[in-house]
Amino acid sequence: ASVKVTEISKLISSKKAGGSAHASVAKVRGKKKYIFELTICVHWEITLGNGQTCKGKMTFFDVDGTHQIGDGYDVLDYSMEAKSDFPADAKHLLDRFVRDGGLRTEVEKKLDGWIDIFRETY
Repeated sequence: ASVKVTEISKLISSKKAGGSAHASVAKVRGKKKYIFELTICVHWEITLGNGQTCKGKMTFFDVDGTHQIGDGYDVLDYSMEAKSDFPADAKHLLDRFVRDGGLRTEVEKKLDGWIDIFRETY
């Protein structure tokens, strides 16, 4: 099976007040504070060995400046859509390799990488 990200959406403020995502740096008592807050929705598609596909999304809420690199992120909105002939026993594979590891792990590494770049750059 192979999985790919097809779209990134909902790059919005976690306050969900219609605001946009933000990132800034402030100096407080001579120390830099990295301030950012956003929610990211990752749309994905997986193709099984037999050629059948399934699509879905997972949303990472509250990616913010309090996050410790390597701690993982909260995924509170995970969904998938499959055609009626999609094997029912494949759901546990999707949970294992998309929601609980695999794709999720790779997305979390990329988010951590962005945080590192943000801190190094500013």
